[in-house]
Amino acid sequence: MHTLSTCNLQNLSLDQPGQTKLAISNPCDYAALVMETNSESFSVQIIPAPLPRGSQFPDLARSVDYGRHPAYQTLVTQAGLFLRLRALGSFVKTFTGLLAKRITRYEMIPYDLRNSGGLAMARQGLKNALRLNSPTAPFSGDAPVLASLRDHGIAVVQIDEQAHDRLEAIAAAHFDMLTKRRKERENETRQFEDSRSTVSRTSEPELFDRIESLLHAAGIMDAASAYLGRAVQLADVNPQINDASDSFWRDIFPDMPETPLSPTAYYHRDASGGDLKAIFYISDVGPKNGPFTYVLGSHQADVRRIDDLICEANDHGLSATDRATRSLFAALPKALRRKGSFGNDLEPGSDAARLIAERSWSIEGPAGSIVLFDTKGIHRGGMVEHGERRVITCVLG
Repeated sequence: MHTLSTCNLQNLSLDQPGQTKLAISNPCDYAALVMETNSESFSVQIIPAPLPRGSQFPDLARSVDYGRHPAYQTLVTQAGLFLRLRALGSFVKTFTGLLAKRITRYEMIPYDLRNSGGLAMARQGLKNALRLNSPTAPFSGDAPVLASLRDHGIAVVQIDEQAHDRLEAIAAAHFDMLTKRRKERENETRQFEDSRSTVSRTSEPELFDRIESLLHAAGIMDAASAYLGRAVQLADVNPQINDASDSFWRDIFPDMPETPLSPTAYYHRDASGGDLKAIFYISDVGPKNGPFTYVLGSHQADVRRIDDLICEANDHGLSATDRATRSLFAALPKALRRKGSFGNDLEPGSDAARLIAERSWSIEGPAGSIVLFDTKGIHRGGMVEHGERRVITCVLG
């Protein structure tokens, strides 16, 4: 396991009203860029990954043999015809809906459009399906954010205290609302989604625009566009609070309480169409505060497209580890027993578990850290053992 360290400083200074220019502090930094911002100046640090670029990464989801796994073996052998047909029907239904999402590139549709539905959403989905998106703007191929993203699947930057404090002040009312909502749920019944919410450009324009401005000014939007080969936009903004009372990552096999928590618990690939996410640390995040952790190089895993789709389909309903869901998953044909959320099922001491431990980067950092990552890489976060973690997760679609 590796932790965050700091790197060289780059200054963002006011070039002319309404614009900022990113100054070059040494030859390996960004080329000069002009960005729209809110008539202010602040500094940005680029944080280097702790390991060199790795070689080809295997598909670790295929390493789990559910027919021999202690939590699944009996369920696989006991599955009757009715349960097998039910499981297959559930998979086909989810897989069909998933294909529609992938064709329309659902993650690229901004939240406001998805929420409103109707013709506007349909038009955007058709535009996405026909690949009529704006081409990416020219961008320096050796810029450190882009280079780190390509080499490792993740890039980490830090904005200065003044820039962060302004963001935190704008987001305060929303976090107060989220805190109140969490308190209304009993800890034992609180679900993962109870700890997060959504900010839209329509409902909270000041907060949404502030985040978008920072992403542009820090070079993240341009790096994301160059990485994906198209002009990206801020599709989702999700404030989130986690603390030690959350149990979503602890209760892995609730019917098998004697089973120890796996060191790879909660590691997963996102069940999405290959978008990027940027996580703003609103609070300081230490080793016990649920730091975001990424398996370096795992974004380049040798995953066949059909296997990725199978994993995504199962992660939309058949990846939970309670006994009822495990029974349904175990009843699937062997070729369909794949998950993107496979970390809970890796056995300690396995080759896959060792590789994850060797390549994991735990991003422990101060408030103002921004983590940009490829969601198809293996990662986890929010597993708070002490105190509280506040973040804002952004989807760049």
